Amino acid sequence: MASVQDNLLRLPRTQSGALDELTRALISGSDTRLAVDARTSLNGYLCQPFPRPAEFSLSSSTASTISPSAYAAAEAAFRELHRDPSGQACEQLAEKLRHDIRALLDLSSTEAEIVLAPSGTDSALHALYLARCALGKPAISVVVAAAESGSGVPLAASGRHFDSVTPAGRKVVKGDPITGLATQAMTIPVAVRDRNGDPLPAAAVDREVGRCVSAALASGNGVVLQVMNHSKMGGRYPSLECVADIIAGCGSSVQVVVDACQARLSRSRLKWYLDRNCLVLITGSKFFAGPPLSGALLVPAALSMRMAELRAAPEGLADYTTRYDWPMNWRGVRAAWPTRMPVGQTLRWIAAAAEMRAYFAVPEFVRKLLLKEFGAALPRLLARCPHLRLVGAGEAPASGEDGDEFAAPTIFPVVMMRGDEPLTTPQARKIYRALNDDVSALVGQQPTQAARDAAASLCHLGQPVAIAERDGAAIGAIRISADARFVHQCWSQSNRTIAVDTMQRKLAEVRIALDKIELLLQSFDQVDRAYASAL
Repeated sequence: MASVQDNLLRLPRTQSGALDELTRALISGSDTRLAVDARTSLNGYLCQPFPRPAEFSLSSSTASTISPSAYAAAEAAFRELHRDPSGQACEQLAEKLRHDIRALLDLSSTEAEIVLAPSGTDSALHALYLARCALGKPAISVVVAAAESGSGVPLAASGRHFDSVTPAGRKVVKGDPITGLATQAMTIPVAVRDRNGDPLPAAAVDREVGRCVSAALASGNGVVLQVMNHSKMGGRYPSLECVADIIAGCGSSVQVVVDACQARLSRSRLKWYLDRNCLVLITGSKFFAGPPLSGALLVPAALSMRMAELRAAPEGLADYTTRYDWPMNWRGVRAAWPTRMPVGQTLRWIAAAAEMRAYFAVPEFVRKLLLKEFGAALPRLLARCPHLRLVGAGEAPASGEDGDEFAAPTIFPVVMMRGDEPLTTPQARKIYRALNDDVSALVGQQPTQAARDAAASLCHLGQPVAIAERDGAAIGAIRISADARFVHQCWSQSNRTIAVDTMQRKLAEVRIALDKIELLLQSFDQVDRAYASAL
């Protein structure tokens, strides 16, 4: 097994120095999702592993390019790791991250422990392991809104490889069972939209969740119920009342796992889940706009106490974790994991924590106001775009009891029309790719300066999501999102006021992105040919 020092020395090095090395380190220790195209310097999310100031970033529903301030935070930590290749610095940074994340989320060490991970999907594997420890028997995973979670989450929820490469660098077959972790029954997905892509009534989703849980329990299995706090389309399923009823009625036969990977939930909502012994998945790379990928599993106190006593761990999970990821007081579990240093994961989380710190430095009432204004502005801006249609997100992401910033929508799925027909998902992906390029040459000379500026702009939006089928083809919705960076950039720390000019400029970027979509739709034949290889 390679030592920590070997892992550090093997990091890619160039003659140009530490910053290039940092860029490479930031994408290490994950899977093919962070592979960078040598021609464009972009990964599959169209993110750069170093700052890209010219980009209009509205993509936090998927992933964001790292900001200059977050990059600086990662650089400082990277230098610290270089000064101490023994592993002690990595241990200290991991413990500090756990402390900082708890503090930023207003949690104490007695309320939750934290398991760090390369991504939210990796955290879903960790959650399955802990859930099975809690249940003490074979379990069926019931995944609510599976189609609106991360693409690999349904596989992870059943203990299967969700990529062709693990964070440890081992090649695997996507979909194959992970040794010692795969469940003995298939995952049950629960749909939350009808065939037309419209959200199902909340009561109907609640009934279906209850039915699936009851059927799984009747078979003699335990149930890992994965609920969706905030989906990639902006919805939350099932209702809190449904979750509470299942917890109260099923006792120790059901372990609830909350997919809050979008991190679009209040701190009071988070405590509500933890108080009811739910495991909670979060990331620093969605709403908080840290670099992709970074995941964490929040473990409630009662289950944390049980984990501190365990010694057994599934063999196959070693490809997805290291001992640095796990709380120090879980000594038996930690001893089962390898000692490779999770450099990339640690740096990505440090960058994300810098964004979280800037966001929570903004007063809560200002956060509410700014996100509410973004949420009010988007429908107004979309109303002036004849070929764009806003898609219903489903149940509001938060109810009045939270009284926080997420009472306002922050993700806006948009279907693009060509004539009377919506774009299919493959067609929408071509628009998505073209938005992030200067397409001035592709669309030809435009009659106005505004149109020329739109064609040249780099607009990073959320990846298209398939929402329905028409004539056998999936309809794709592209997504425009508000994020933590929008909030803290619109807040003036110096005079403690909203920087109105900054907010107007940010909303103007949204308008430019919408104008560019309209321009690309007018030139769709050229886009179709130019981006024929877009996935």
